[in-house]
Amino acid sequence: MENKRVIIGFSAAITFITIFILIYALRNRVPLNDESAIGNTAGNLYNGGLFLEMDGKVYFSNPLDSDAMYSMNPDETDLKDLTMMSVRNIVGHGKYVYYYMDTTKSNATSDLKGLGRVSTFYGLYRSETDGDKQKMLDREIISSIQLVGSDLYYTVDTGKKIGLNKIRIDGQNPSIITTELLDPSCALNSKIYYSGVDLDHDLHVIDTLSNNTSSTVLVGNIWQPIVQGDYVYYIDAAHHYRLCRSSLINGSTEVLTNSRVDYYNMNEYNIFYATSEAGNQTLRVMKLDGSGNTVIAEGVFHGLSLTSKYLYFKPFGVENVMYHIPIDGSAPVTTFNPNR
Repeated sequence: MENKRVIIGFSAAITFITIFILIYALRNRVPLNDESAIGNTAGNLYNGGLFLEMDGKVYFSNPLDSDAMYSMNPDETDLKDLTMMSVRNIVGHGKYVYYYMDTTKSNATSDLKGLGRVSTFYGLYRSETDGDKQKMLDREIISSIQLVGSDLYYTVDTGKKIGLNKIRIDGQNPSIITTELLDPSCALNSKIYYSGVDLDHDLHVIDTLSNNTSSTVLVGNIWQPIVQGDYVYYIDAAHHYRLCRSSLINGSTEVLTNSRVDYYNMNEYNIFYATSEAGNQTLRVMKLDGSGNTVIAEGVFHGLSLTSKYLYFKPFGVENVMYHIPIDGSAPVTTFNPNR
């Protein structure tokens, strides 16, 4: 009888441990995304990935808090801090956000003691949308990130992994796609559109559903392509960095600006761009066909970031300052103050 009780007790303990492990595994499992998932717009990512709007929330790098990540509503209410460290290249889908995080600009290093004080933390991170369960997926110096389906594509700048890398969102199956320093920011319909770097500067496309095979889409000296509708918009580096668009149907090209474009971003209706040409240092907006060109602000700006409500931008040479303006032009440019 005593042996029977021991066996029953042992079986019950094994069952309890098994259930506990199963519950823990399910709670910590990272569900895979639909193949159509894209992490952020190309325009936002070309401007540093400082803003991401997802599922009714805006995640952003706060210039008033050493670029730590915050969240808020699109109307800038319900502000919450999510990380202590500097964040950029923000992408996301579902219950997770992914980003490049480091301590080089962070207030967090001042709170560390002993050996931790001289340590630096950097790399590709994943966390839940409230900032919890931060996990480093790869400790590398990274310049660009995009989420396509259940894979993160990211550009490693130095070291043994230099080039375009890929890793699944749960941290599995890391691989190097190519040693070429390709920017994966422009993604649509499970495809990545990129400019060649080593052999040419043509527009190419990677099919992520066909073993990442690549083909040429458009010949030229193309920089920062954005595919929208039947067109690809891009900076034409061969002709004074003017902004153009080419038809993906017949290849015809339209010149949208004669001025040099330093940075640009766009939504369904308008293109916002910054130029630093002598005598024309402005931030401007125009229609998708180049018409209605209007000055938004005088000066030299970068970090052009779009949400459904606002355009955000930063002045060159001034730290910890960001401006914003409603995208419908219903109010003038003002200073963005997320810590108010």
